[in-house]
Parts: sequence; C-alpha cells; structure tokens
Amino acid sequence: MMMTFALTFTAHSVFAIGWALILGLLAGGLSPWVSIAALLLGYWQGRGFARRLEAEPRSWSALELSIFSFTMFAAWKHFAWLMPLMPNPNGSTLTTLSATNYGDLPFHLSLIRFLASGAEFMPLNPIFSTETLRYPFGVDLYSALWESLGVQTAGHLFLYGMAATLATLVLLRELGGAWAMAAFFLAGGAAVELVDWKSLFLSVWITQRGFLLALPLGLTLLLYCRRQVGRRFVPTSVLRSLGWMWGLFPIVHAHSFLVVSLLMLFHAALESRETVRSFFKGPALKRALIPATVLIFHTSASFEKASVMHLQWMWTLSSQSSLSLWQWTLVNFGSSLSVFLLAIGFLVSLRRSRVRELSLELIGLLFFWFLGLTVMLAPWDWDNIKVLIWPWILMFAMIGRELRDETSGEISFGRRRGIQLATWLGISLAFFPGIEALLSSWSLPKDRSAVVWTLEDISNAEGALVSVPKNAVFAAATTPNHVLAFFGRPRVAGYEGHLWSHAIRSDRVMTDLNTLMNGTEGWVEAARRLKVTHVYWGPDERARFGSGPKPWQTQLTKVNSANGHEVYALGQSVGE
Repeated sequence: MMMTFALTFTAHSVFAIGWALILGLLAGGLSPWVSIAALLLGYWQGRGFARRLEAEPRSWSALELSIFSFTMFAAWKHFAWLMPLMPNPNGSTLTTLSATNYGDLPFHLSLIRFLASGAEFMPLNPIFSTETLRYPFGVDLYSALWESLGVQTAGHLFLYGMAATLATLVLLRELGGAWAMAAFFLAGGAAVELVDWKSLFLSVWITQRGFLLALPLGLTLLLYCRRQVGRRFVPTSVLRSLGWMWGLFPIVHAHSFLVVSLLMLFHAALESRETVRSFFKGPALKRALIPATVLIFHTSASFEKASVMHLQWMWTLSSQSSLSLWQWTLVNFGSSLSVFLLAIGFLVSLRRSRVRELSLELIGLLFFWFLGLTVMLAPWDWDNIKVLIWPWILMFAMIGRELRDETSGEISFGRRRGIQLATWLGISLAFFPGIEALLSSWSLPKDRSAVVWTLEDISNAEGALVSVPKNAVFAAATTPNHVLAFFGRPRVAGYEGHLWSHAIRSDRVMTDLNTLMNGTEGWVEAARRLKVTHVYWGPDERARFGSGPKPWQTQLTKVNSANGHEVYALGQSVGE
C-alpha cells in the first residue's frame, strides 16, 4: 500500500510536470483548465505505472518504523512552519522556521506565483527578465498547477512536502532498509551548526524544493534499474514509463539527472557487458533520450552554462583551510564514517560469498564520491553536496540491502538477533548528531523563526500593485526577500546570490540597474537596455539606493502609492 503510494506520487508528479510543459506551450501559459488537465493526466499515468509493478510485501521492522515516525514528525513540524503568520508587537509577520530558507523560500514562491499568473511559455526568468527561465523549475511548476486553481499556498506546499517525505522514506527503505532511510534523513556532522555539510534534512530537504521530487524520482530509477540488471523481470510498459520519467528528470533537477544516469550505467556495468549493451538498447533509454537532450539543452542555455564545470580537488577544504582533512571529516561526518567502515567489516564477515561483488560496488561508489569532491558542477561549492548525496545514500543502502538479504534467509535465531542489535547500535551511533540536530530544530519556533515579510509591507505592496499589469517587469532592489517575490512579479534582477549560483552573467544588467535606480547620467538609456516597464520604490530601494529624490521620480508617471511603496511607469519615450 505505501509502496504503491510512493510510486504513484512520484510518477504522478513527473507526468503532471510533463503535461504542464506541453499544454502550457500549446496554450501559451498556465490556466485553470491546463492545470486540471495536467493534474488528471499525471494522476492517471502515475496510478497506471504503480499498478503495473507488483510490490513485494515485507513487514516493517521496529527500527524502520521508528525512523519513519520520527522523520514524518520532523517533516510535519517544518513544513507546517514553512511560511506561517506570526504575531509581532509591531504587526503580524510571515516567517519561516528554518533560517537557511530565508532566501530560498521567496525565490521559489516567486517562481510558483509567476508561473501560476499565466506567464507565457517558455517563461522569462522572474529574477532575471532579460533571459528565458533556465532554472530546473519542475517542482515549482507542479506547485503552480495547484496555485492557479486557487489552493492556498501554505496548504499545497505543506501537503506536497509531507507526501514527498513519505514517498522518499518508503523508497529508501525498499532500496536499503533502515540504513538508507537514516543516511539521508538523519545525517549530521559533529558540529552541525558550524559547517555546510550538516543535517541533510535541514539544509537540503526543507530548502531545496527540487530535491523533493529529484530524490524519490532518482531512487525509483535506481531501484528498478537494479531489478532489471539483476534479472528480475520488469514489464516493458513499466520500463517505457521509467524512460519518460528519466527524460523529464532534467527539468526537475539537472545535477541529479546527470549523477543518477551515471549510477544507472554503473550498476549495469557491474553485471556484464551484455547488460550494458541491453541498457543502451532498452526501451527506457530510447524514450528518455530525446526529452532529456532537449531539456538539458534548454537548462544549460545550449550548453553555455556547462562552462561553470571545473576541477577543484577537495573543494570542501578550500573554504575551511584551517582544518586538516582528518578534522574536516570529523566535523562534517562525526562518527558516521567510522560506523560505516565497521559496518562494512561486519558485512564482509557475514557475506563472504559476495565479497567480490560488494568490493566492486563499494569501489565504484567511492569513485563517484571522490569525483563529487573534485568535479564542480555549479559555481557555489555547497551545491555540489547535492551531487555527493547520491553515492552517500547508496553506500549505506548497500549495507542495509545485504543485511536484509542475510536475515531473510534461513539463519539461526541468535544470528538474526545479533544482526538486528548491531543495526540498532550502528545507526544510533552513526546518526545521533543528526537526530540531535532535528530535535533542536523545531524547539521554540516563535523565537527561532526568521521574519521574511511583514503583513504591513505585503498590504502596502498590494495597494501599489493593484492596477499594474501582470506582465510588467520591474526595476527594484535585489534583496532576497523583496516583497515583489511574494506576488510573483518579475524583476529585471533578483538576489545576486541566486543569479551567481544559477550561472547567470549579470554584471552588465546590475550596472544598468544601479544607474537607473540611482538616477545617474544615462539612466534613460539604461532603462531601455533593461526593457523594464515599471520602477518599484519602497523600503528596500531606499535602503539600497538612498532616500533622496531621483530625477526619474519627476519624469515618470506614478501609477500607485501606498505608505512608502510607490510604482512608476516608464512611458513610451523611455521604454522604447
């Protein structure tokens, strides 16, 4: 039952995104009818995909149930507090529980509401309106389907986060039992608050929306690729569906698509040369090839953005030069790597007949691990953690899978108990820091929450925007939580950190934006080059560009004004 839900949820999400792209292109953008059609078609295909797979019933162990319950409770706490309204002495505020979500939440909300507003497909980038949107926006597009139907934002974000958590837990359990579940959701170093590699639940799952689907999608592909490689029959119709899902992967998460594709090929190569040949000739790859190529071509801007890829040996140490390799390992991983090595030794003693196969698999996964420590796929170092996650999970999943196979055979009661006790002890020691990080993450939410917007600013901005067309493009401050993001209004330039991490060359645009907003010589020409239709002038702009009068304030038409939030329209003499 739970496996059926996990597969249905994953396939439905991917196919709904695919239909939204196709129908949005045909219709020129999202509309309620496009959203309804995409969601229904996605559900029909997802349900059919799950029904064609015969789930192998297996009772849950006490440890698996414990990890599942604890993680679902943590998900409930964080997704329920993703964007709650909080009372404040100076007025109510819209906050978020995770401080690391302070910049990412406005960005994703901007994408969702921009797409839901009926933006023309393929849409412009709402944080860099001079370019087409290249960012893998699949999950935000899915959320935009519900948004366009009038479903409350906090509600559909909460439900999707909870459903994605449940589906991922089930798929991780299927891949590698309690070890795989803990490797992602309970991971944490010895000094979680000091380093980038911290609780994956807090730093990736809550903040990186693309991973809410990338992880269950990648796990589904890896799971059934392994079954096919292992000569366990997977129906051709299922492989075709997996192929379409694989082909749509780049619009969900481009980096994960690349890594998972290589890992699928690696698992095929572990079997035999014949398996590799069948992998390339199989129905999955045939269906994935064209959509994946088109989407990679689009997201990479005709492979121009691929130029950010570079070699940087042990990039993880570059930002922490005071740490030795040993200190870095201890701080970032705590006892998990020590327990992993002990678990491998324990596994070898139990599964001596499979030492060769296990050694080859482990060496391959370690190769992917060190490749992720050397090859940078994004400008920002931290983004490569999302590449390292895959071999990290699979290494622990290998332990869980082999121990599960060992205990499923005919062994003595004492041997079975010993393995179960070792599993409890090993996971407790390896992931205690991550458990502790989660326990502390939801304590005192009213005190810990970061204020993203005040209701006063939202209300004033709404008054200033009331008669401004939906397709307006704004010149505004580049703060990560600008109030325009709340309404999904596109800006000529958003937060510089996002622009840089998305490999967007923004120097020229930023120079023109500063010229326009400061009203210095050449601001008219700068406005023309930027192709902005309106200037937004509010608290963020005064803080960034000064509160003194600007020449364009007297030359442009003030459209609306509400308690310090002003909108000016550029006339044809300026805009053309």
